[in-house]
Amino acid sequence: MLLTALFTVWFSQDSINAYWQQTYHRASPLEKLTDYGWWRNGSRWQQAALQRHEAALSWLEAENKSWREQHATAYTPPGVVLPTASAVPPETRTKSASEPAAAQNTASKPLHECVQLSAGDKVFFAGDSMMEGVAPHVQRWLSSQYGIDSLNLSRQSTGLSYPSFFDWPGTIEKILREDQKIKLLVVFLGPNDPWDFPNPEPGTQSYLKFQSPEWEQVYRQRIERIVVAAKAANVQIIWLGIPLMKSTRFNAQMRYLDSLFASELAGKTIWLPTDKIMGGEDGKYRDSISINGQTVRLRSKDGIHFTIKGQQLLADQIAGRIDYQPTNSVAPATPPPPKL
Repeated sequence: MLLTALFTVWFSQDSINAYWQQTYHRASPLEKLTDYGWWRNGSRWQQAALQRHEAALSWLEAENKSWREQHATAYTPPGVVLPTASAVPPETRTKSASEPAAAQNTASKPLHECVQLSAGDKVFFAGDSMMEGVAPHVQRWLSSQYGIDSLNLSRQSTGLSYPSFFDWPGTIEKILREDQKIKLLVVFLGPNDPWDFPNPEPGTQSYLKFQSPEWEQVYRQRIERIVVAAKAANVQIIWLGIPLMKSTRFNAQMRYLDSLFASELAGKTIWLPTDKIMGGEDGKYRDSISINGQTVRLRSKDGIHFTIKGQQLLADQIAGRIDYQPTNSVAPATPPPPKL
């Protein structure tokens, strides 16, 4: 048992160090052993195993996609002619309740506020648990309405402060290099980042204090890496700001990060200020807002996350910034907006 435990610690040292840093915001005691080559070998073995695991998952995903494409054609009995969408009266068409409702016709928006997508394009969603709730609504809408594929790598407890736990800039750079079909990146990050984090300068073991000039400089550099990667891949970005929070202290931290995002991303992305979208025009947090004369709860009881309705509202805002351009067509086809 003891040998098994020691092997597990030796093999999983990178994961343990990352967890320790993110949880306690100081260096892991195991880092003192990195001077020994036999100890560093555990990290190398783990990285090699993870690379093989990722390669296997990529192969399985490619095989599954190929199988789905081969068997995607639905069976139609002989002599039966299926009606086209245009042949169905508008009043009989229904939408899923999870589909985002476009708040405004995208054709009425200035062109620079919309991302134009066409058949064959792909959308990439990156974020934390907030995005985990929002992205699936947009994904279903993109797939059902336009047949557009998407990739959702959202992962809870992630952000830009601790790349040793999950490296968003590095992950985004890698995905955009490998998948040239991606034309839109949607980002929602920040709530997991109000912490001191390790100084990235080589040879240093100190931590940069949250909101210090040094901390802000490094954080801005990580944001810029994402922007530069998207620009190099000719990918447009929709970046969601941070909503108001119920906790006074946490909200103050989020307002600092939100202003940092807004200033760093100005003129580089389509910026969605979720603090205003979620009904906080006066700067005050609220659980519910009035929609079409009805009170709708948008925030969960923790004062951080969203209800289903809140997720759908933000999904609607994202959908409202997407302008689908059919192949060999000039006028954009905008679907009739379903009700929230």
